Amino acid sequence: MLNKLFFGIFKEQDTKNFMRLMTYIKRYRVRIFIALLATAGVAFTESYLAAFIAPLINQGFSATQLNPPQVNGPSFIDKAAYIRSMMTYWIWGTSSKVWMVPLFLVGLVMFRGFCRYFSSYLLSWVGAVVLKELREVMFQKMLLLPSKYQLTHPSAFTSNRFLLDANNAISNAINVFITLTRDSLTVLGLTIVLIYLNWQLSLVVLLMFPVLNLLSRYYRNKLRSLQQDSMEKMKGLAHVINETYDGHKVVKLYGGETHAEQRFESENGAILRFQKKLAQASSAKSPFSELIASFALAIVVFVALWQSQNGVTTVGQFMAFIVAMLQMLSPLKNLSNLSIPMQFMFISADSVYDFLDAPPEVNSGTVKLDRAHGNIAFKHLDLTYEGMSRKALNDFTLEVRAGEKLALVGRSGSGKSSLINLLPRFIEPTAGEIYLDGQRLSDIDLYSLRSQIALVSQDVFLFNDTLYNNVAYGRENATPEQVEAALKAANLWEFVQENPQGWDMQVGNNGNQLSGGQRQRLSIARAILKDAPILILDEATSALDNESERAVQKALDNLMQGRTSIMIAHRLSTVQQADRIVVMNDGEIAEQGTHDELLARGGLYAHLSMLPSLV
Repeated sequence: MLNKLFFGIFKEQDTKNFMRLMTYIKRYRVRIFIALLATAGVAFTESYLAAFIAPLINQGFSATQLNPPQVNGPSFIDKAAYIRSMMTYWIWGTSSKVWMVPLFLVGLVMFRGFCRYFSSYLLSWVGAVVLKELREVMFQKMLLLPSKYQLTHPSAFTSNRFLLDANNAISNAINVFITLTRDSLTVLGLTIVLIYLNWQLSLVVLLMFPVLNLLSRYYRNKLRSLQQDSMEKMKGLAHVINETYDGHKVVKLYGGETHAEQRFESENGAILRFQKKLAQASSAKSPFSELIASFALAIVVFVALWQSQNGVTTVGQFMAFIVAMLQMLSPLKNLSNLSIPMQFMFISADSVYDFLDAPPEVNSGTVKLDRAHGNIAFKHLDLTYEGMSRKALNDFTLEVRAGEKLALVGRSGSGKSSLINLLPRFIEPTAGEIYLDGQRLSDIDLYSLRSQIALVSQDVFLFNDTLYNNVAYGRENATPEQVEAALKAANLWEFVQENPQGWDMQVGNNGNQLSGGQRQRLSIARAILKDAPILILDEATSALDNESERAVQKALDNLMQGRTSIMIAHRLSTVQQADRIVVMNDGEIAEQGTHDELLARGGLYAHLSMLPSLV
C-alpha cells in the first residue's frame, strides 16, 4: 500500500481514492517500467558521480600505474574483482587518463540526460493519456446524473472537477512518482556509496531519516486542512465568476457591480488568506530540513577530521563523502517536501471520486417502446421535496387521453411544474404511479421513455453551434429536407433564407444571436423534427411580445397536431385552445373542464382569468 511505501507518513484512507485512480494507469505498465528503468539510470549516475571524486583526487593527480592487474583466482568473485581493477586501470592507470577521464565524464552526463529525458517524457505521456480517459469517464458520468444533482451543485463546481481536480490528481501523481522513484533511488545509491567510502560516517547520515520522517508527519496534518479549505474557496470563486458573467445583464441593469465586486473580493481575499497560511507552513519546512542536515554535516566533519588525524581516511575519500552527502541533501529535501503535492493529489482524487460516486439516475425499466399512443395516467401521486414539509403534489390523480391538448393552470407553487417533471422522470414521486399506455413509467427503459417526449420551454437552451445542428440535435439521421420541413412548420424558414449564412449561421452562446421569438421557434423546430408522440409545453410563450407570440403560437399549433400535449400556460389566448383545462391548487386538482365551462362555474379559473395573466 502507498501508506507503507511513502515511509508511513500517509494514512490508508488518504490514499484510498488515489489508488482507485491508479487503475487507469495499469494498462500502461510497460511504459512505466521503461520509465522506471530510465529513472534508475538517473539515480545510478547521480550516485556514481559522487563516487567518482575519490579516484579523481587519489589517482587522477598521481603517477600512472605501469602494470595492468592480473587475475588472482578462478572464482567468480576473483573475475569480478579483475574486471573492476581492469576498468580502473583503463581509466586511471595509463597516460591516456588525460583525455579518457574527461571523455568518460561527458559520456556519464550524456547517459544521465538521456535517462532523465525518457523517464520524464514517458511518464508525462502516460499522465496526459490517463487524464484524457479520466475526463471522458467523468463526462459519461455527468450524462447519467439525475436532474437533482444539477439543481444542488453549481456548474462551476462541476467544471472545476473536470479542469482542476482531475488535472491536479494526475499531474501531481506523475510528479510525485518521478520525484519519489528518482530521489529514493538516488538516496539509496548515495547511501551505498557513503557506506562504501566510510561506514562510520554513514551512520551519522542515516540518523537524519527518522527525524525527517517525523517532520513530514507533522506538516502532513498541518497542511491538509489548509489545502482543502483553499480548494473549496477556489470553487466558490469560480462560481462567483460564472454567475456574474452569465448574469451580466441583471448586474448592469440593477447596478450590481459593487455587490459583484464585494462577493469577488470576499472569495478572493479568503483564498489569499489560506494561501498565505499555506505558504507560511510549507516555507517553514525547508529551513527545518536544512537545519537537520546541517547538524548531520557538522557531526560528519567532526568525525572525519578525527579520522584524518588518526590516518583512517584519505583526502579523496573524505571529499567524495562530502560531495555524496551534499548531493543527498537535494533529493532528501525533495522527498520531505512531497507531502504538499501529495496532499493536493489526494484531495483532488477525493473530489474526483466524490463526483464519480454520485448515484446515477435509476433506470430499472426493461420495456422498450416503439411509438407510444400517448395515453397518460397519474394515479394517487404524492411528491415532497427534500427539506420541505408541505407536499408539492397531494394524492394527485388525472388521466390524459391520447392526442388530447391539456392545459395546466394555477397559482405559482400549485404543483404544475412538478407534475410535468415527473413525466420524463426528471424527479421521482414520493408515492403513487404514472402510466403510459398502461405501462408503469418505472417499468419502461428510461431512454425509451424520453424518446417519446418533446419539450418546449420558456427557458430555451441552445448550443453554441449552427442553427442547423441545433434543430437536428437529438436526431442524428435527420436529412436536410426534414430539417427544412421542421423550420417551415416552426415559421422560421423565412429567417433562414434571409440570413447570408443560412442555417450554417452560429447562434451564439445559448442563442444570443437570435431574438426571443426566433429562439423559441428554433426550440419548436427541434421538437417538430423529433416527432415525439408526447409534447410538454412549459410556458412556451410567456416571455414573448404579441407579434412574436402569434408566430410562435402558429408554430405550436403545427407541433401539437396528432400529439398528446400537456401545456403550462400563463396567457389566456393559449389556454383557450386546450381541449381540457386542469386548475391546480396546493398540489391538488381544484377544477377541470373547457374554458367556457370553467368560466361559467365562477370558480378559481374564473378568478385567475380576471388577472393580467394566468398565474
